[in-house]
This record gives sequence, structure tokens and C-alpha cells, in this order.
Amino acid sequence: MTNIKKSRVHPMVIVDSVITGFRLFGIFMILALKEQNWKYYLLVLAGFLLLIVIGIFDYFLKSYEVRDGALIYTKGIINKEAKNINLENIQSIDMSSNIMYQAFNLLSVDINLVGGKIRIKPLKKEIALNLIDILRELKQDQGESEDIASDQEEKVQESQKEILRLSVKDLAFYGLLRVRFFAALGLILALNGKIRDVFKYIFDNEAYFDELLQKNAKSVAGNITAIFIIIGVLMILVVIASIIHTIVKYYNFILTTKDHNLLCKYGLLNKKSLVIDIDRIQSVKLIYPLRYRFFGLAKLSVETLTNNVSEDLSEQKSTIDVLPLVKKDFAQNFVKNNLGIDLEYYESLESEKIQRKARIALYRWSLFNCSFLPIVVFVILYFANIDLKIEYKVLSSLALYLVLVSYSILVKNYMLKYNELSYDRHYFENTFMRQLTVITEFIKVKKVGTINSSTNYFMNKRNLAHISINSIGVNSDIKLKYYDKGYKEKLERDFIVSEVGYE
Repeated sequence: MTNIKKSRVHPMVIVDSVITGFRLFGIFMILALKEQNWKYYLLVLAGFLLLIVIGIFDYFLKSYEVRDGALIYTKGIINKEAKNINLENIQSIDMSSNIMYQAFNLLSVDINLVGGKIRIKPLKKEIALNLIDILRELKQDQGESEDIASDQEEKVQESQKEILRLSVKDLAFYGLLRVRFFAALGLILALNGKIRDVFKYIFDNEAYFDELLQKNAKSVAGNITAIFIIIGVLMILVVIASIIHTIVKYYNFILTTKDHNLLCKYGLLNKKSLVIDIDRIQSVKLIYPLRYRFFGLAKLSVETLTNNVSEDLSEQKSTIDVLPLVKKDFAQNFVKNNLGIDLEYYESLESEKIQRKARIALYRWSLFNCSFLPIVVFVILYFANIDLKIEYKVLSSLALYLVLVSYSILVKNYMLKYNELSYDRHYFENTFMRQLTVITEFIKVKKVGTINSSTNYFMNKRNLAHISINSIGVNSDIKLKYYDKGYKEKLERDFIVSEVGYE
């Protein structure tokens, strides 16, 4: 049996420690240096030395070894932690390499487990690939399927099939669509006063900001024009930043398939490599934001058994964007041909929707929920020193209330069109709308854990309830709002009593 003796990671871990600490405390260090006081200089120097010491301890205390068919990983400074990992619990191994790692030919190895993740970094590339090969061989010796992949494309290139390759043009368009303009505008307006404070602190003169508003602004119209110009410039900068971030993040995005696995690689400054075992996919989401639907586009995300994989395939969520931006038909064909889910079949199944009697409950909630902001506005107008008659204050608040109620009812009526559930013994198909984004989600039936319901006095009078279908080991739970109470009993008969949904 192949073993790896106890080994340390690369000394670059010391630099990692310094960079991580600077990310946390860097702003305080910069502010301290601006004070131009030797005491603060000493404080900053002490901070850097402390980070270096922590990195040195991290280097000597972090180790790994492969022995007796298990991976043993040790880390920790104050609380020393040793993990003995059975290779059967390894789901996949991902690799990444940021720009600093690329300069020194280093890799970060993420070992994804059923209930978590272990990150071993940094390692020399040849050492990392050797570790991955050994883990794969040992896992095969134990009779497991080959679900761990290394970065050796030259050996398997001929057996891979390319599914998707995103160009820089595609990524630029994707970056443009990712911008939430109203959210960005709200943030800019909210930070207006803070921007002035930042300029004043950094330059000891807020004229850099105020002169933009005052220059050539001889009237109210001039001031308004200047404000719109500034907002327009900032919005353009937000768009450019989004495009650049998307291109850098997803540069050279390639999705291929091999041996019932999806292989995803991308990144410019931080190169990533990910293997997704199709058999371990627990849920599939077809996502259609409003801005995507205008162009006939969609996004496809999957959720695996690993609980600690993020949107960028490395951090704290299990949702992975397999198809960040593609044509709607392409995404649907991908689901059918590569994931084995026939959309037309599930659309033909009998489905349960929100009944029309739920509309009254929805409207009642809109009438109540939309009243808070107009009341606050009226109170502000009433107590503020504003030369405005009381009837105009009342009418202004009432007009705001009517606008909010109308919008809320319109959105809720629109949501009723996209809210339904169907299922067979393999998958739940749940279609719903969230913030004008239509989502069609497929969740494996065998992951169903509990079925719960909640109601209130008004809903109970109309025999309505909120139903929750909770999944085991999957972050995606099905939420059914204002459904008939009898539907919960039907679900319980099918999946808890009769167990029809289980293979």
C-alpha cells in the first residue's frame, strides 16, 4: 500500500498568514501610518512581526500524511487539531492556484468530504499531483468509483468532451448583466455623506468632492445636473468593475465531461479546477433573472454532497454555477443530455399550484405590509420643519401607500404564474419566483427528510398553510406558500407513509 510520510506544507504558508492578517487588520494599519507618530509605526511593525510569527507556527504545526489507507491532517496553534480521514468519505478533490502561487508553481488542494472540506496549502505542484494520484489509487483499491481527478489533462484529453467554452465577449456581457443597477444606485446615494467624509479625512479638504457639485451650479437645476453627472460616472465605474471582475474570475472558462464527471476550469489570477461527480449531484437549479429573460438566457447551478463549496467553487456554500450564462435552450438540453433530467417529462406531470382562494390572503398581507413606510414618511413630514399643509402631508403618504400596495399586488399576481410543484419517484420539480427571478429546481426525492406546515388564524379559515419540504444534507428546501392544507397530507402519504418516492 502506498503511503506518504508525515510532511509539511510549503514555507509560502508564512506569506499566506501575513496576507490573511493584513486583509483583516490592514485598514487599521493604514490609518495608524497616516497619524505620522512613531508609536503607531511601532504598533504596525509589531503587528507585522506577530503575523510572521503566527505563519511560522502554522508552518511547523501544519502537516499531512497518508498511512494505513487514511489521510491524517494536523493543524492548529492554540487548539491543535488532528483529523483521521477515511478515504471513503472523500467526494472530490479540487485545485486552485492564485497569481502568487502560479509564480512559485504552487497549488492549493481542497479535499471535499461528505460533511465538510479540508484545505491543504500551499504545496509544490508535483507534490500536490502526487498526493492526488495516491489518494485516487487507494480509493480505487477500496472498490470506490473514480471520482477524484487531477490536473493531468495531457493524459485524458482524448477522452474528454467539451461542453462549453466562454469567450471574453461572453464574460463581458455576463458581467454587465450581473450589475444590479438599482442596488448600486441606492448604495451610492446612501454613501453620499460618507464619500464627503472620506475625502475630508484623506486629503484634509472636502473640496475635492464639493466642487463637483458647486462648480458652475448657479441654480437648483445646475445642482441637480451636477448630481446626476456624478451618479452617472459612479454607475459607469460600477459597470466597468463588474465586467473586469467577471472576466478575471471566469477567464478561459471551460466545461468538459469525462467518465460521468463534469470538469470545470477557469480563472486568470486565481486558477481553479473542479470535478463534479454527476451521480453525487443532489439538486439542479435553472435560474432565469428578469434581465436574463429579456435576452433568452439562463444560469444553471448544481448542489453536491459537499457542504463547503461556494459560488466560485472554493468557499462556504454548496451551490456551483456550472453554466454561468448560456442560452435557455442550451441549458435545458444540458440538463437532459448530461444530467439525465427530462424537462418535458416533468412539465407534463400533474402539478400543484397556489389556489385562487390564496389571493385574498396575499392581498391582505400586502395591505398590511405596505403600510409601515408611508406611516414613517408621514411622521417625518409631520414633525419636520417643512412648510407644507397637513392635508398635503397626508395625501403624500397616502399616494406612497397606494403605489406600494399596487406594486406588491402586481408582483404577487405575477408570482402566482410561476409557483408549482410536481414529482415522481426520482425528483421534485419546484418552480417559483424570488425577486422577479424565476427558478426551476430539481431535488432528489431520496433526500426528503421532513414535511412541515405552519398557518395562522386567517389562513386556517381558508384551509391554507405554508408547507416546507426539508431535505437531508442539501441546502435547498422547498417552500410552498399559501397551499391547501390537504396537500401536506398527500405529500406525507407519498413520501413518509407509503414511501412511494424512494427507490
